[in-house]
Amino acid sequence: MARRLPVLLFATLLLTSACEVPEAVLDVVVRGGDVLDGSGKPARRADVGIKGDRIVAIGDLGAARAGRVIDAAGLMVSPGFIDVQGQSGTTLLADGNGESHLRQGITSEIIGEGGSPAFWTAETGDADGLAPFGVSFDWTGFAGYFERLRQRGIAINLGTFVPATMVRRAIVGLDNRPPTPDELRRMEAMVDQAMRDGAFGLSSALIYVPGSFAKTDELVALAKVASKYKGIYISHIRGESFNLFNALDEAIGIGREASIPVVIYHLKVGAKANWGRMGEALNKIGTANANGVAVSATMYPYTAGGTGLAATLPLWVQEGGREKMVARLNDPATRARARQEIETKIDGWENLLLAATFDGIQIASVPKEFDQTVLGKRITAIAAERKRDPWDIYFQLLIESGGRIGALYHMMSEADVTTGLRSHMVTIGTDSSALRSEGLLAQGSPHPRSYGTFPRILGKYVRDDKAIELPEAIRRMTWGAATQMRIKDRGLIAPGAFADLVVFNPATVKDNATYDRPHQYPTGIDYVIVNGVPVLDPKGLTGARPGRPLYGPARRP
Repeated sequence: MARRLPVLLFATLLLTSACEVPEAVLDVVVRGGDVLDGSGKPARRADVGIKGDRIVAIGDLGAARAGRVIDAAGLMVSPGFIDVQGQSGTTLLADGNGESHLRQGITSEIIGEGGSPAFWTAETGDADGLAPFGVSFDWTGFAGYFERLRQRGIAINLGTFVPATMVRRAIVGLDNRPPTPDELRRMEAMVDQAMRDGAFGLSSALIYVPGSFAKTDELVALAKVASKYKGIYISHIRGESFNLFNALDEAIGIGREASIPVVIYHLKVGAKANWGRMGEALNKIGTANANGVAVSATMYPYTAGGTGLAATLPLWVQEGGREKMVARLNDPATRARARQEIETKIDGWENLLLAATFDGIQIASVPKEFDQTVLGKRITAIAAERKRDPWDIYFQLLIESGGRIGALYHMMSEADVTTGLRSHMVTIGTDSSALRSEGLLAQGSPHPRSYGTFPRILGKYVRDDKAIELPEAIRRMTWGAATQMRIKDRGLIAPGAFADLVVFNPATVKDNATYDRPHQYPTGIDYVIVNGVPVLDPKGLTGARPGRPLYGPARRP
């Protein structure tokens, strides 16, 4: 984000250099729209000409011939939106359209927070999770995964970080202990190979086992490897509620020690007792930048987060995996100890249950064979229906599901969300998988961010609440995100850039997904173009799947 002014100058030079193409034959012309180029400048009326997978001209292209002309009169034309924290690594194998993301205007997605199929091994892969979709885990390594996606065909571009969690699990396993010197060398070698393969950098997810067992020095060592290849360190930090500021200090310290840019995943201020402190968090990030550590953040525009219910347990209960966790929970004494810690302890771990309370935890997903009537309900409501204590329901859900329950956590304030979204240091990430409103990918009651994140920014926070100016919102969803992630030649409407475009109606764009009815597509996104190919138009999906791998700084196609 510190590079913002040079970026704007670069974008200005590119756009003003665009010329008319009086008699050229183009593949696509987007005609008569108000173009927001992604640089943050105001919109201007112009045509956009595409040849192959690139933008070749911007201006008055009335004399140009084209295979397809898209009438954008009265509409906005922007670069395709970049989801800097997607989770679609497996769902794109099930359905390459990535429909709930594509219909938001997302043309590129970066995955890899706590896991990535690009780095699955026989020990760390989730073949069981793919089985319901009729997909087999039959690839090897980074190249094998992206070849599998190529064979499948995907409609959006996809890149990945290498997750420190997976590196630790592959070498150390699920144990709560530091790696030996030899193990750490092997972990560093894994990160080195991942960066050369094309990872964008190192990610960490520090509230989830076994990533939560990693000490700061371990993360610094791995981040130094990513830094050698001009990578990024991106982190789901160790605390987002009671331990937020200590967790921010740790992430900033890793950036300083490893000489690597830092991105904070889904910046938030959880727990009612902490509401109103988003400004403090942003000031800490700003101070780090002023002191020479490049730090930025991502956010989603919602007051609830989402993750597994097992993440609410103390770390010692989770150690060793789900089977050991459930075995511990079957012991009444263990449940009593866990309850006592959840009710009283806030230091050293992310106490999500204390932050959200039972009334703020809403069941989002359960195993297929589990009681489906709990979906969409809060734990307090389930307890009231069954005339049981919420603690009994909580432990019962965890035990009977084998720890395989997903939940939403209503624990942030709207004021803090708005404050964060106003910051120029924040880009947008869905923290979600691409789903569909019907079929196998329409199961459960997921977070509405899967369907509504980017349209919600444009509809609620730009048009309705006037919290962000439209050109600035577009900048942070496009060129700002590309700059933050170091994605080359995307995020701008400029000659030579890849032709990833969104055509939307600023008067009608709106998210329709809610916490109670999440499987609802947005409205107001009329056209989406990926690598020069229209993939969405007013009739729906075109069926084209021109998405490509996105590679980090150490590798180029």
